This record gives sequence, structure tokens and C-alpha cells, in this order.
Amino acid sequence: MHLRELIERIVWQENELYNLYKLGETFAVYEIPQLIDHFRWLAAEELRHRKTIEGFSEEGVLEGTAVIDYLDVLSLEPFFTDERSEPENLEDLILEALIREKHSYELYKKLGAILEGSLGQIFQMMAGEELKHAYRLKIMYESLE
Repeated sequence: MHLRELIERIVWQENELYNLYKLGETFAVYEIPQLIDHFRWLAAEELRHRKTIEGFSEEGVLEGTAVIDYLDVLSLEPFFTDERSEPENLEDLILEALIREKHSYELYKKLGAILEGSLGQIFQMMAGEELKHAYRLKIMYESLE
């Protein structure tokens, strides 16, 4: 795996989560309207993550960093095997999003440990945000019962 592939895959995954949350917002309109704002918040978070990574790409921030030494190891992450999701209902959507959030958390945590300084801190912060997303999804899932 090359650095460009890593960045493209992260952007793809963040976009997939954004799309899931926008679909969740639509499902919620018809099924459980009180979840609409939760899905909007989650979508906005994923959009912010995607823009952050795209900014790193445009500015070449990750080039020449220690992450290059770990690209082959990182390519083994389950994050990179996620495929396009097509949930049929709100429950499936939330479960799929939980899996993706977990994968994002694990990848960002590793990137945060590999990178030094403020760049490592940004990835650690993003890992923490993915945990918050997963927690909110868990609460949303429990509200379905």
C-alpha cells in the first residue's frame, strides 16, 4: 500500500459513514423522528473528519512521516476491507455504522501512536471521537427496542 492509497481509503470510509448517517436521517424521518438530530450530528462529524484528511492530502502533511514505514502493516486493518453498505432498515444501518466506527477508531488510534507531535494528537483526538460516535450509536440502537 502507498500513502496515496491510505489517504484515499480513509476518505472513502469517512464518506461511507457520512452517507450511512444521511440515510439514517431519512430512515428516522419515517421510523423514529427523535433520532434525526443524532444522525445529522454524526454526519457532520464524519464530514469534518473527511475534510481533515483531505486537507492532509492536499498539504502533503503525511509525506515523510513515520506512517510510511507502517503502510504494509496498516493495510491489514479490517478498516480496508469494508465494502459499500446497503442497509435495509434502521437497525442494520446502526449495526453497520458501529462496525465502521470501530474500524476507524482502531486505525486512528494506531496512526496516533505512529505519528509524533500535533499530527499524532490529531489522530488520537479523531480516535476518541470515533468512540463517542460508537457510544451514541449504541444508545440509539438500544432505543430501537
